[in-house]
Amino acid sequence: MTARFRIRQFRVETVEGPVIYNFDDDLTVLAGDTGVGKTTLFELVKFSLGGDGLIAPVATQAVSEVHITVYVGTEQFQLSRELDASRSKTLTVTDLITGEVRTEVPIEDAKNETVSDILMNALGLSTQMRAAARSGASSRKGALITFYDLFRYMYVPQAAINQQIAGSKESYYEPKRKAVFELLFGLTDADILDMQSQVNQLKGETAEAKREFDTINQFLSGSGTKARFDAELAYEGAVKEEADGIASLTRLSNEVEDVIDRETQMLREMLTTSERSLSDARDLVNSLQREQAQYTAERHQVGQDIARLTQMASAGDRLANIEFVVCPRCTQKLNQREVPPDTCRVCLQHDNVKDLTRGQYETTQLVEQAEEIELQLSVIRAQAAEAASAVADRTQLVANLTSRIEERTANRVTPRLQAYMDASAKAARAKADQKHLSEVLKQWDRANDLGLAAQELEKRRGALKTRINNANAALAQRRSMVFADLTEEFANTVADFRIPAGQSATIDPDTYLPLIDGRAFDKVSSAGGIATATQVAYWMSLIAVAVRLNDTPYPGFLLIDSPQLALSSAEGISSQMYNRFATQVAVVKGRLQFIVADNKLTKDLVNEFTELNFSYDNPTIGTIRHPGPAVKPLVAEPQTDDEA
Repeated sequence: MTARFRIRQFRVETVEGPVIYNFDDDLTVLAGDTGVGKTTLFELVKFSLGGDGLIAPVATQAVSEVHITVYVGTEQFQLSRELDASRSKTLTVTDLITGEVRTEVPIEDAKNETVSDILMNALGLSTQMRAAARSGASSRKGALITFYDLFRYMYVPQAAINQQIAGSKESYYEPKRKAVFELLFGLTDADILDMQSQVNQLKGETAEAKREFDTINQFLSGSGTKARFDAELAYEGAVKEEADGIASLTRLSNEVEDVIDRETQMLREMLTTSERSLSDARDLVNSLQREQAQYTAERHQVGQDIARLTQMASAGDRLANIEFVVCPRCTQKLNQREVPPDTCRVCLQHDNVKDLTRGQYETTQLVEQAEEIELQLSVIRAQAAEAASAVADRTQLVANLTSRIEERTANRVTPRLQAYMDASAKAARAKADQKHLSEVLKQWDRANDLGLAAQELEKRRGALKTRINNANAALAQRRSMVFADLTEEFANTVADFRIPAGQSATIDPDTYLPLIDGRAFDKVSSAGGIATATQVAYWMSLIAVAVRLNDTPYPGFLLIDSPQLALSSAEGISSQMYNRFATQVAVVKGRLQFIVADNKLTKDLVNEFTELNFSYDNPTIGTIRHPGPAVKPLVAEPQTDDEA
């Protein structure tokens, strides 16, 4: 039988209090003028299940949280979601049977269980199914099928009712739309979808292996080897060449050691000693030069000090010969007072200018110091000359010893140097060749591995495609039967609705969409009414066939917004529509649930459903004051058939 999905209660928490709707009947119709909040209510229902709802601004301002009670399969849940953007990415899920409360269940999460996973599991569907594209060019494993993909077959929004079916105009979504359709009618299953996903993934892996294989082959084509065997031979040759080079180096080294005799060794020892002695002599010369420079500077300083004292004495003598008659400070006359003998006429102190420079101790000391420094400089000059002579002698000795050593070894060692250099270069070249050829061998191995991997991937892909073909062949009879039933049911429904569209009505077995006289449903008429009625007939046909098959996971639920859209004067179509809604839920009482939002209903309907009427004074969310006819609808009113 069809899977059970049923909304039992929907509660909206607003700033003025809660608004509660109970959906106990199989068919509930929300009727009222445009703009009273029916679409907003339906979008809040979608939002409460974890979907992206198109919510009116007034609702986002006045509604804080929504709660929905649903029966899914054998499970019963209450889902709660806040409208605040910062907290709307998770839901609280309460199991009404066990009482378990799970907070912060994510809507999207690659690792943890999501709201979609909970609902899919309750419907008995795998949460790992992917909708892979079936075109030969695709190498993607496909997007994950979630509950919100199924919900496109459960909710017909007003914005899409005369435009598209389950996202049919979104080309990127086609693989998912078709995969969900097949899943709901038992034309595929989780195993087939998984195999198709693997086929695409293997195609991508095979293509990647071939690309890498081609890249490596381009490298190998320039390596000078046509096969791995050639590379192995070249590598062995390089190993042998390196061994020969190393052997030659060893032999030449031994020969050089043999030609170094005892006299040459003695000359080398003498050269070492002479070089060390030369270095010491040069160090001594440098030290004496530094010392000489220091004494010379010191002698110069002492000479300056002696000159300064001499100038002072000379200046004293000159001043002493002057007989001051006026004080040099205050300019008062000095010859009008009596000055004692041996007393300075200016300061009246003892006159000691006579013989001022004689016997001055400081001058005497400086002169003696200058003489001592000159003596020391003489000694240093003699030592420096001796050290310079030693440097010259030892330099000549080092040159002679070096010349004798070179003369003795030139005829014995030099001829072997070129051979040594050749052997060394040979060994180095062979080692570099080994490194290069080692990489070439690795690439040959990698190329072989990639070739085998590509073959294995192609083999696995071929086996999977065979299994898919066999599985589809096993379902071929069912597929023919399902589409025959769908086309028959759709044609009868179109006829019952009295849609003035054409002569034939079918379901396309390739696109899974309705056709009127072979044309897409939205291309039949420029007005929206016929497209709307055709889409309603399509959904009724899908549910009717799913119920008759009684072995599909098709949820027996339909949330449909404005089925009378653009049918202002076509009351016959509207009446047939609603009679069909009522009849269909009545035939399998308790197994289906339709919730419909619409404008004013026609008077000749059989009142076998719950009707909730709304107006500007009584909007769907009654705790929020309605602005009246000036409200801006969420979805623009389409052109009616009469206007067309």
